[in-house]
Amino acid sequence: MNSFPSPVEQLRAILRQQPADGTALCRQLRISQPTLSRLWKTAGPDIVRFGAARSSQYGMLRNIADIGSLIPIFRVDEEGAIAAFGELRVLQNDWYVFTPEHGGAPRLSEGLPFFLQDLRPQGFLGRLVPQRHTDLQLPPRIIDWSDDHVLIYLAKRGEDIPGDLVVGSMSYRRLLNNPVADSIPMPPGERETVYPELARLANRGDTAGSSIGGDQPKFLVNIETGNGQSHPSIVKFSPATDTPAGRRWGDLLIAEHLAAETLAAFGIPAGPSDLVFADGRVFLEVRRFDRIGERGRRPMVSLTGIDGLLGMLDRPWSDAATALADRGLLAQDQLLRVRLLDLFGALIGNTDRHPGNLALSWRLNGAFSLLPAYDMLPMMYRPNTQGEVIERTFELAVIDKLDLRQLAPAMEMATSFWNRVIADPRISDNFTQIAMAHLDAIRPRR
Repeated sequence: MNSFPSPVEQLRAILRQQPADGTALCRQLRISQPTLSRLWKTAGPDIVRFGAARSSQYGMLRNIADIGSLIPIFRVDEEGAIAAFGELRVLQNDWYVFTPEHGGAPRLSEGLPFFLQDLRPQGFLGRLVPQRHTDLQLPPRIIDWSDDHVLIYLAKRGEDIPGDLVVGSMSYRRLLNNPVADSIPMPPGERETVYPELARLANRGDTAGSSIGGDQPKFLVNIETGNGQSHPSIVKFSPATDTPAGRRWGDLLIAEHLAAETLAAFGIPAGPSDLVFADGRVFLEVRRFDRIGERGRRPMVSLTGIDGLLGMLDRPWSDAATALADRGLLAQDQLLRVRLLDLFGALIGNTDRHPGNLALSWRLNGAFSLLPAYDMLPMMYRPNTQGEVIERTFELAVIDKLDLRQLAPAMEMATSFWNRVIADPRISDNFTQIAMAHLDAIRPRR
């Protein structure tokens, strides 16, 4: 004889698929709210209820190997003090609920919450994570990582990830044992000697530091400035500049430095940078804006991380910023700055304006604010994936799909940038000619 599943079995079957609110469960189970409350208490410890009484939701916990289903999250402030931020509960079928530590409604999400999305290892340093932490037994290619793999990494080795979060008790304990950023102390006078060796180690896969994104080879250092102060910095480096591809990457790193100087000259925040030339390479040193001294941190999330709010990964920065502003999540002056940066990037040939290259500061229940510009350089001129330097011509039509209301100041900035490139003696003759042609292409025709 076939038996019908019990009410508890039916409840568990529903929540195994996805969380549900009390009203929906009562309707599906054909029971009253008081009956649901009694049923929940007998359904097992993995059936959880969250939210205020009238808006309660229910879910089924799911264990992740070695870290369980309840993961504490902490934040580090600008002075280096650590405080509880909240608790992430892992639910069945890739659902999560985050409960803030100090009030506020639980936040349910399909997939990781937005503030954890960007913490997936990525780029040059991210690809080194699996081989640096073989004891975690994670897939050797980060492209194959699931959200579970990301959480295992964050919960066990996440004491020095980008931004201000620390995920899991083990990472919290590791931070308490070593509160100083995992990067190399660097007296400025030793850079020419030490940077070439650090570049060799990075190319070999032997480098310390968090999994900051970006495919350009890099390593992390703490630039010592005297009086016990230091600036955590990212150092990108070119190949040897005795080849066409190496020389081009050297020119591009110099151009990135000049672009940051240009933005700063026009009052647009950009990460302070410096150039070092050593052992036939160009090194670009960029100060991190998510770190303050050795211990302090600032929150950071990119447009990629918040795409769950927008669904605009394939749209220009300006469109995503407009969507945030329309929701009351970005101030008008911040929106105007994004539009200006988008146009400036287009005008200088920065074809790498993907959503991971625009970062925002965030609060859980508040608006976003724009962080300093970074990775702004004329990437259209980079060598191709085979390492060949291909001749390319800039077409002004690339700006046609952007909001052009900021075109005049963007054009002034782009003109200033290319004039800086042309006048800089560190730029190769070949790239100087490219800069002159590009400048001519953006000049208005009468």
